[in-house]
Amino acid sequence: EEYGVVLKFMAEGKNTAFALKAGGSGDVTDSSMLWKQTKGLPYIASAIVYGGQYVMVKDGGIVTAFDAKTGEEIYMQRVAAGGKYYASPVAANGHIYFTSLEDGVVTVLKAGAKKPEVVAKNPPLGERVAATPAIADDTLYVRTEKHLYAFAVEK
Repeated sequence: EEYGVVLKFMAEGKNTAFALKAGGSGDVTDSSMLWKQTKGLPYIASAIVYGGQYVMVKDGGIVTAFDAKTGEEIYMQRVAAGGKYYASPVAANGHIYFTSLEDGVVTVLKAGAKKPEVVAKNPPLGERVAATPAIADDTLYVRTEKHLYAFAVEK
């Protein structure tokens, strides 16, 4: 019986991104909904709000950006490395970083642009990257299966 309930729950689930007005209480489904989107959404990686945009990456390297205030689609395009994405994007210094699962390719996009603009793409690290990278003190830390990488501009 329990298994049947879980199956029903999974079948009825909908992958949705949405924005709500702050301060609501109770059922805010209709009263507080600012916008809702159901296409271009990732399977595992979380989205990020940065540079006025709600940005996400899904398997295949498809990056989708919505206007964070209105939910209007700005672009949906294959620009990141192909393959799967488990790590969520991170952002700093006007850029958004997307890290692929299979081989650790990091694709860097200019944040807030009307069209996706690839700023950099590193060679494959050769290991799986499931963890979301961290950024601290102008350094990007990427944990692979067996290594921890730190990428920074040499000073």
